[in-house]
Amino acid sequence: MLQKPAELSYGNLWRRIGTDTYLGNMTDNVVIGTNTSAPGYKFYVFGATSQMSRFDGQVEFWNTAGGIMDADINDDGLGNGVFSLYDAGGFGSIRLRSGGDSYFASGKVCIGATNPLHLLHLIDPIGVAAPQLKVDNASGAGNSSIGYGFTGLSFAEGLDGSTGNFKLCNTPGLVPSMQGDGMTMYRAFNNGIMDFNNQSRARVFLMENQMIPNSVWHPIDFTMITYDQHMEWTPGAGSPMGGPPMSYFTATEEGYYQVNARTAYFLGEEMDNWWVNYDAFVSIAIYKRDVQGNWNMHAQGNNLQIGQAWNPQGPMEMGLSFKHNNAPNVSDVIYLQKGERIAIYTWQSAGFPLNLIPGSAKTYCSVHKSS
Repeated sequence: MLQKPAELSYGNLWRRIGTDTYLGNMTDNVVIGTNTSAPGYKFYVFGATSQMSRFDGQVEFWNTAGGIMDADINDDGLGNGVFSLYDAGGFGSIRLRSGGDSYFASGKVCIGATNPLHLLHLIDPIGVAAPQLKVDNASGAGNSSIGYGFTGLSFAEGLDGSTGNFKLCNTPGLVPSMQGDGMTMYRAFNNGIMDFNNQSRARVFLMENQMIPNSVWHPIDFTMITYDQHMEWTPGAGSPMGGPPMSYFTATEEGYYQVNARTAYFLGEEMDNWWVNYDAFVSIAIYKRDVQGNWNMHAQGNNLQIGQAWNPQGPMEMGLSFKHNNAPNVSDVIYLQKGERIAIYTWQSAGFPLNLIPGSAKTYCSVHKSS
């Protein structure tokens, strides 16, 4: 014989106090939607449609009766749904808003695993060849960038939307860049060129004639600056015989510097009347100052013969002339610590002083920091 279904008042299971209705038996559950399943929940709604239940107003979840709220679903008063999770002290550490600001105020977040080691930890569980984090500008305009904030300092890196170049700036966001602007630290152009925008770049040249003594390594007095990114080149003239130089480059940062230099000696018409030894030559070198303040050769360039060969017909008869073999050059990468200096020296052994040819295209030096 089938048992008659219990009414709400059956066995005094339900009772009413004031405006509240209670299920009086502490061991019973309430199940809606089926009479064949009692999964053990105090309140269980079962149904085949998505519209199974509705709650108007705030919904709260507490750990125990009279304890601390674990979570709630509410409205912020502006029509935005708000879901909040609370810590053991009752502080709303996670808040998700449908409109407005959301936040994670404490703890770490991991995507792809369960063991975050950082505030935001991305772990690729399947190891696919794809970025773990992608910053995208869906509108196709503006910049796609990430910012970093420190005490009194801000940095931003990302793609410049106007050019497609990758940039690193010492500003809160990416800025339009130009050579030596002081804000763009690095640019990677989409054609593969890389530019360290604030690294050393300097170029100088000899503006006026300079007389170089015979058979002495002597500094070149560069007096005119073409460009100097960090004002590291000290121009000057009047270097004493053999140095120290009055014109030199001082590194403001430790690193490797590419140095290129060239000079040209004037061996004009007067050389046709002056006999130069057949083994006379000109040369050029990069000098570096050590910690004691002494200047020493670091790298030597070409040795170019400028002499004239004897003519068997007699000493007054001209022989083979090398007067156009007069322009030595030197190139090297030099490691410099902050404060160390380099200068360019030259040599000639004609037997008497010779003039250097001045001009930006004749006697010059360039220094670019490579790393």
